[in-house]
Amino acid sequence: MKNLIGITINIIIAIFMIPLSGCSHKEKDYPLEISSQLQNVSRLELARMTVGKVGMISDPEYKDAKSIEAKASALLNRMKIGTRLGVYSYDTYIVAYLDLSKVSSEDVEVDTETGTAYLTLPPIEIMTDGREPQLHEVHSRVTGLRSSITPSERASLKSQMAKEVKKEMSAKAGATDHLRKAAEDKARAYLTELISNWGYKAEISFK
Repeated sequence: MKNLIGITINIIIAIFMIPLSGCSHKEKDYPLEISSQLQNVSRLELARMTVGKVGMISDPEYKDAKSIEAKASALLNRMKIGTRLGVYSYDTYIVAYLDLSKVSSEDVEVDTETGTAYLTLPPIEIMTDGREPQLHEVHSRVTGLRSSITPSERASLKSQMAKEVKKEMSAKAGATDHLRKAAEDKARAYLTELISNWGYKAEISFK
């Protein structure tokens, strides 16, 4: 009788064990999980630098006039008494950032044995800050019969200086190299700490 009870208990245990042993444990998709978390961070601003220029507004001189109208205006200005000069500074920001929305699961490898996440990040991107930079008046002097400096003249100077900044930054080789390097260093530090909070060690490289 005791043997029969023992056999019955063993059969019941076996019945309950069958579905458990038959289930295949699906391994967690670590790269997808990490890349999704990074995509949620989106754009990460890392470093910036200030670029300054100085511009001037004055009545045009005859030697600089191109058209007949400009030459006539320059001759008329020669006859006017007084001084007309405005000096303005223009400061804008060049920003280095990382677009983490571009990270995919293919850019992430996870070694579960060592708990290390290997990340290949998109390159650092450079842009002019979207906020509208302002002209700052350094010096202004309008005397005699000279006309005041108009808002449209200041707006035109500002537009010209903005174009010059972008052109100079594009043409000057290595102008933003130190900015990119600083951004990469900050990205490594930030993401290493972030990923450590998720339980992984981080090894980070850039495309």
